Amino acid sequence: MKSLKGTIYVLISAICFSLGGILIKSIPWNSFSINSIRCIFSFGMIFAFQKYSGRKFVFNKTVLFGAILNFIMGLTFVMATKMTTAANAIVLQFTEPIFIILFLWFFYKQRPKKDAVLTCFLVFCGILCFFYESLQGGGMVGNVLAVISGMTYAGVFLIKKMPGGDFESSILVSHVISILVGLPSFTKETELGVNVWILVIVLGIVQYGFSYIFLSKGLDCVSPVTASLTSTIEPILNPIIVAVFYGEMIGVISIIGAVLVIGSATVYNLKQAMMVEAEN
Repeated sequence: MKSLKGTIYVLISAICFSLGGILIKSIPWNSFSINSIRCIFSFGMIFAFQKYSGRKFVFNKTVLFGAILNFIMGLTFVMATKMTTAANAIVLQFTEPIFIILFLWFFYKQRPKKDAVLTCFLVFCGILCFFYESLQGGGMVGNVLAVISGMTYAGVFLIKKMPGGDFESSILVSHVISILVGLPSFTKETELGVNVWILVIVLGIVQYGFSYIFLSKGLDCVSPVTASLTSTIEPILNPIIVAVFYGEMIGVISIIGAVLVIGSATVYNLKQAMMVEAEN
């Protein structure tokens, strides 16, 4: 029952996260402004959640390091979504599990098994598909930023394994950094209508605030592998929502790349989940 509840929490989190593409595309602001103001509303949600759940705020070098990684992850994702297709941005960010494998290998000397190496190869092939199509129609910089977002997102997950790491505290500190860095850009924005503010508030509260809260509650009940597998719905749902409501489509080669990235990562996560279940 606890595992089912945790899976539902992670699923809700992924659905909330998947709204990012359409909301970011629809807000006529600079990426720094969007990231800054959404973090104001998200900060309030996560801070209230911490107080309600009795979680204490922690600050140390590990928390700060995690905050910097999360700040870079959030900002580069917004920039990538603005500069390339929403599908490219979310799928390339979804390379995060592969960077975790590589980081564990390089920094923790945990040599990957054959299936992990094969998964990395297939994901790399998928990335090449996106970059090949970008050479044809632009968006190369956005794709690079999306990969950086995936790389730093992997670092955020690894912070939880380090002594002194605290997920919620790192998120809160990263939000403060985002707010301070983006406020100068926001002062130059001219489109401040009610419709724009509604989109920004939904982005901050639902797509960012609720997502992190439900993800945190889900990770209390299920393993990171199960959470990662459940989150696969995000890179699928995100571009579908954008295609339906924004009319943005991607090319055939990018679709092949998406299948390689999402498919190989999903199969790998599924095998890991089965192994964990067998051991238990």
